[in-house]
Amino acid sequence: MKIKVLIYILLSIFVACGAPVSKEKVAVITEFPVTKELKADTVRTAPVILDTEAMFIMDDRIYIIQTKKDTLFDVFDLNDCRYLRSVGTRGGGPNEFLFPNPYSVQVHGSQFTLYDRAFMRTVEIPPNGSLQIVKSEKIFDVLPVNDFVCLNDSLYCAVADCATGTTGDLEYRMKNMKNGKEIKFSEYPDLLEQEYTGELRCKLYQKCSTANAEHGKFAAFYCYCKYIRIYNISSEMEIEKEVHVNIPPFKQTGNMKNYKERKLFYTQVFSTDKYIYARCAPNEIQVWDWDGNPVISYLLDQTSFWFAISEKTKKIYTVNFDEENWDKFFVYDLSHL
Repeated sequence: MKIKVLIYILLSIFVACGAPVSKEKVAVITEFPVTKELKADTVRTAPVILDTEAMFIMDDRIYIIQTKKDTLFDVFDLNDCRYLRSVGTRGGGPNEFLFPNPYSVQVHGSQFTLYDRAFMRTVEIPPNGSLQIVKSEKIFDVLPVNDFVCLNDSLYCAVADCATGTTGDLEYRMKNMKNGKEIKFSEYPDLLEQEYTGELRCKLYQKCSTANAEHGKFAAFYCYCKYIRIYNISSEMEIEKEVHVNIPPFKQTGNMKNYKERKLFYTQVFSTDKYIYARCAPNEIQVWDWDGNPVISYLLDQTSFWFAISEKTKKIYTVNFDEENWDKFFVYDLSHL
């Protein structure tokens, strides 16, 4: 099956510097080169998966974050999904977390980072399996910080104004910790039938973002529109590619002020050096390369909100909210690897 890609000029969309996006940088995708239906292997574990808010894989372990529990992280063996331990407590003491943002977790080799209240915590896992905060760094002065992403070891990015009590026409703020400079960038796209402003516009253009320091790229998947932006980090966050995913359903209908009428598309994004994995509601995981090209679409037989990818085991791991599935992982094989 061929990829149908239409290229056209969008004169109305500008990057922060005001330059128009060239026709080579804008694409419309009407289908994936491969679409594959997957059936899960159900793997039982301890009944501790109650209210997952995020999950990630590190050092042959699966970590599920549940901030409503006494311990924040439940740890499972990657190979057999066996429950190992629960670690991480809330508090103001050493190696404790005040108000961790589960959506901000990024794995960096043998460490992971997450945004906790006003600080980015860098966390290591010693041999005993506990969590050790080895660095706490204040990045932005504004709170809360939404969609926080480490672009590289000195550049950090977050949504500019959403829920901060300020308003503006640019989507992101970026802080360079080497020189202390902070900028805002990226004008909002024009994707909805009605124009919105202020806090509501910020919410309607909510995004799931991820970064690739090796390639110097930053990708944003828009939650309420099947739309993707890929930025070039080294060229002052210039938009390198815009992708309109015109695969039904892809248009919003009704009054967007009413959250019950909004269609939610992209809900979680995870990336590796080569691929970006994006969950598209209700049961699809799309695979893209870092040039904004579609690779494969996986249709899962279980509707699961959260997933984690291991390219080492070549598997997708998902969990389900239902009470009857508190003791189950749903595991799928990745064919494109």
